[in-house]
Amino acid sequence: MGLKPFFADYRQPFGKYTNIVALIEGCDPALKDEYIVLGAHYDHLGVKKGKIYNGADDNASGSAALIEIARELHARRASLKRSVIIAAFDAEELGLFGSSALVKELESTVGIDKVKLMMSVDMVGWYRASGYLELEGSATMREGKRLLEAVASDYSITVKAKGFETSVFTGTDTQGFAEKGVPTLAVTTGLKSPYHKPGDDAELIDYDGLVKVSQYLAALTEKVASDPDFASSGKVARKHSDKIPVFEAGLTLSPTRSSLNFRRSALNTDSAIGFSAGPQFQLNYKHIGLNARALYDFSASRFPDDDDLWGSSLRYRQHALTVPLMLVSNFAATYAFRVYVGVGAYYSYVFQNNACGRTLSSVPVEVAKNQYGIVYCFGIQTGPLSLSFEGRDQKNGFFTGPSAPSARLNTFCVSLGYNF
Repeated sequence: MGLKPFFADYRQPFGKYTNIVALIEGCDPALKDEYIVLGAHYDHLGVKKGKIYNGADDNASGSAALIEIARELHARRASLKRSVIIAAFDAEELGLFGSSALVKELESTVGIDKVKLMMSVDMVGWYRASGYLELEGSATMREGKRLLEAVASDYSITVKAKGFETSVFTGTDTQGFAEKGVPTLAVTTGLKSPYHKPGDDAELIDYDGLVKVSQYLAALTEKVASDPDFASSGKVARKHSDKIPVFEAGLTLSPTRSSLNFRRSALNTDSAIGFSAGPQFQLNYKHIGLNARALYDFSASRFPDDDDLWGSSLRYRQHALTVPLMLVSNFAATYAFRVYVGVGAYYSYVFQNNACGRTLSSVPVEVAKNQYGIVYCFGIQTGPLSLSFEGRDQKNGFFTGPSAPSARLNTFCVSLGYNF
């Protein structure tokens, strides 16, 4: 097509894999040393257990679009002020290794700050079934959403411009660039095709839609490469940031098991299943956080029955508002992954309970409405999702009254959290 090789030739080897990288040089003396990177991975899964994974949508569709966009941009090269790098990535399915290799090379050659936008074209062959072309990352560009929608109106294509990439379980070749602060767009028609299945074959591709997508992306790339005022917003998706947000808010849900510890008699009651749920908040400063929650807390335990010590048991239940407050220490801490431990105190106000409807050892019992103690946790967090193991040990008396037995409520839970 007349594209120049970006390196000594079109190949960029890394290990046993190879990227294919070409260049359409810009024509503006001041801007041609700035770059738009347009990329698509050309690898797939190969053969597994004797079945061929052709990967028509993932990502022969993106690879085909990349070729046609490059052909169109080369024809319009007189209008391009910035240079455009056309990159076909290898080893994406193994862990985004091809795009990571190009990021490292650009850092050492032209400088990653010279890359003004990176677009990853990944799975774009199912436009008709999806009903739109999704572009994640519009908020990484100044006036990004307006730009994407304005170009779409000229090409009669429906686009869905999302501010940031949000999934922590999937990634595309934008990742290495975004982590360096480069504005990025993850371009896709979604996961409606037989994703990572042998049935992802060529006859299922929406070719008319693929033409529309290619025309739109060629026009969008030309627009960005020709606009001297195009600029980054200075924002990146949380999943691409190496910083923990200063403030986090979300929800937590925990199945719990509680038991009573009668310390003087070295007796624990049988535990029973309960749960807690509510909002959670955390303030972070570097590797230290202050975590607070407001939980509806249902606790249960099983008591021996005075009337039938060797037979039935009595179930105690209580409903409380529990507020744990913990100082949290974050290790290996980024938004994408962190390990943390915490310790602090909690307070519970019991607003409803049943004291088994009996007496305990012939002594009338009354449960304290105000309960407090220590709380501790160990957990991991991946993006907005967290999993922690927590314990609460009561320090004041569970029962009240001058003749009440000495007991403490112990609770263990596994907490699942989600931050917005």
